[in-house]
Amino acid sequence: VMVTFNVETDLDIANGSRGEIMKVVLDERETTFSPTSAIVKLSYPPAYVLIKMNHTKAVQLDGLEKNMLPLVPMERAFTIIHGNQSKSIKRRQLPLTPAYLFTDYRSPGQTISNALIDIATPPTAGLTPFNVYVALS
Repeated sequence: VMVTFNVETDLDIANGSRGEIMKVVLDERETTFSPTSAIVKLSYPPAYVLIKMNHTKAVQLDGLEKNMLPLVPMERAFTIIHGNQSKSIKRRQLPLTPAYLFTDYRSPGQTISNALIDIATPPTAGLTPFNVYVALS
């Protein structure tokens, strides 16, 4: 997975940091969870996930492996203005995304041991030499 928000930059838990989810701990209000179902729908975000970070400056926590950290959902508030009305929205989610692929804008600063890079012309826009350089550098 890849972290999508600067959670704790001093510890290298920042936007673009990568790791692996080791355990998902569900919210205590979650009652209909069935681990044998092919599709799982949750009513609440997990209470936290344990992530083994590829790199972090965090100290090892008691009872956890090196580089393994709990990550809790973050709450963000937004205001949407439509015409002359405004609505406030609160969203609570884990600051994570799958990292099996990412765009050239997410790749700078990443150390990737193996990569498959698609430099074909995208259907919606042109491909510039700059895009290719960023993806390959």
